[in-house]
Amino acid sequence: MSAALRLAQEAQAIFEAADKKNRALTADERNYVEDLLERAREQGAAEKKMDEIGRQLGGGKLGVSKDQSFGGQTPGERFVQSEGYKSILTGRGERWSTGLIEVSNQVALGMKGTLLEGPGSPGSGTGGGWLAAPQVVPGMVDKLFQPLTFESLLLSGVATGNTVRYGVEGTATSAAAGVAEGGVKPESTLAFSTVDEPIKKIATSLTISDELLEDAPAVQQFVNNQLGVFVRIESERQLLRGTSGGNEVQGLLTSRNVPVYAGGTAAGNKAVQLFKAMNGMRGSAFLEPDWIVLHPGDYEDIRLLTDTAGQLLGGGPFLGQYGNGPSVQASGQVTGASDGLWGKRVYVTSAIGATKGTALVGSTEAAQVWSRGGLRIEATNSHASNFVLNLSVIRAERRLGLACYRSNGFVEVRLA
Repeated sequence: MSAALRLAQEAQAIFEAADKKNRALTADERNYVEDLLERAREQGAAEKKMDEIGRQLGGGKLGVSKDQSFGGQTPGERFVQSEGYKSILTGRGERWSTGLIEVSNQVALGMKGTLLEGPGSPGSGTGGGWLAAPQVVPGMVDKLFQPLTFESLLLSGVATGNTVRYGVEGTATSAAAGVAEGGVKPESTLAFSTVDEPIKKIATSLTISDELLEDAPAVQQFVNNQLGVFVRIESERQLLRGTSGGNEVQGLLTSRNVPVYAGGTAAGNKAVQLFKAMNGMRGSAFLEPDWIVLHPGDYEDIRLLTDTAGQLLGGGPFLGQYGNGPSVQASGQVTGASDGLWGKRVYVTSAIGATKGTALVGSTEAAQVWSRGGLRIEATNSHASNFVLNLSVIRAERRLGLACYRSNGFVEVRLA
């Protein structure tokens, strides 16, 4: 293939790529195409000059073959004199093609031989160099995160402003007593106060190129989902351990006056420690606990408790609860016992603490999560110079607050 023709085909490929995306050439692309065309013109002239030198030296050829069917012209001469090439010079920026440039009565200028996908090069006789495109598997292999359950353990509500105000009964003095007929009824006293809970924002963002969003539509959905997960993970952390007085939602375990039970008196048996904490809540807050939140390490210690004979108190992997023998379904399959502690639901999450040693016992009605709208995911390219750089920013955010109605409706248990 003529070097001039190869240069022109490279220029044409740039035009076609831009046309497929329905856009004009950039300034850099236009300059590069013009350079290719100029080099093609010079190459065609050089091939003609080489042929003339060969004739002057006695009819020899200097690596450029002529086709006598076209008056002894080289392929480069045929190219630079073709109507297609002339149209390139006069119509830069438009869609164009040099068309088929014939160099003999039988064949066209191009690659000969069998076309293969494997390695090869023009002129080798194999027609190789067509590299196979990889098969792209749809979707994305995402990183897994722990299940988010803590928010579902509490009451939920919809906030209509930036603050949620609720009333709290301060003191309640009962003067109820037996009264004689016609006697004076003793008066009881009640005192109330109000508490304002601010609505805080939890958000994150990611910058991504417009080309990636356009060429891989599935990426945007994946990114949206991941950013939403990031916001929910941070929401769970703040509901448990968010700091007060700043931009975070004040958590239940920070400055909420939640009672703390130290499990040292029953060291070594964390199940007993949890029972004592729950029983203390029954006696002081007059509330029945609904659930227990445990760190995976603490849950493992409790679930693998054994008696003096080494038998698991919670049942082995193929047996029911301790002392009850196997539990068999109608299908005959032996099933393990459903896990729970003292008849309460157990939720296992590392959000309760970086290391094991902390548990939370609570009542569902003792606190409420107020959401100001739902999770919002938006994208824009108007940030900073993103429009010029073809970049978009995707943002995920939500607004929420935590109202703690009864701090003694929870117990933080320091397991030992």
